[in-house]
Amino acid sequence: MTDTYEQLQQYAKDHTSRESESLQFIVKATAEELQYDDMLSGRQVAGLLRLLIQTGNLKQILEVGMFTGYATLSMAEVLPEGGRITTLEMNTLYKSVAERAFSKSGLADRIEIIFGNARETCVSLEGGLDLIFLDADKQYYPEYYKILKPKLTSGGLFVIDNVFWHGGVLEPSDRKSRAIDELNNMIAKDDEMETVMLDIRDGITISRKKPAKPISD
Repeated sequence: MTDTYEQLQQYAKDHTSRESESLQFIVKATAEELQYDDMLSGRQVAGLLRLLIQTGNLKQILEVGMFTGYATLSMAEVLPEGGRITTLEMNTLYKSVAERAFSKSGLADRIEIIFGNARETCVSLEGGLDLIFLDADKQYYPEYYKILKPKLTSGGLFVIDNVFWHGGVLEPSDRKSRAIDELNNMIAKDDEMETVMLDIRDGITISRKKPAKPISD
């Protein structure tokens, strides 16, 4: 079953739309200059984000955890007019790769990088966000959700990556697995959100903030 699953993962990747040259630059630079290039969101996750933005005409995007900017640039490529991405990152090497790619793409004016500890910088962000993509330090996932959910618009989307944590959520025994499992349970029980968890790569959750019910006289 494992071999078949891995083959299907590759099959899915092979049948997903190809990357732009600027995204290919990020993949190459990340592999050559940094460790952990498997932290890239990849075509499937980034492709899903792109489709969500385009079908929902989403304009105000927050990304928590930029890494080298693969998902960031993927989303920037399809932003509607007036759209903007705010992305939070605290690693200077990751930021350097991302900035080179953004400049190369000609889309840097659509992206604002806020450098610093995301748990601190996200607190002061304004609301009105149409989409939040969470892919930062996993042990603080529940904290991020509590802080950021109120900043999401009615009908807005909260998208969370790595919700399987390589299977660790099945029997959470380490700090990150326990935190992700806590968040998964928190969202599943949140009546203000409509949620689907998908087995794409390492698991991804898409949760929509339900519009408030009108107050009857």
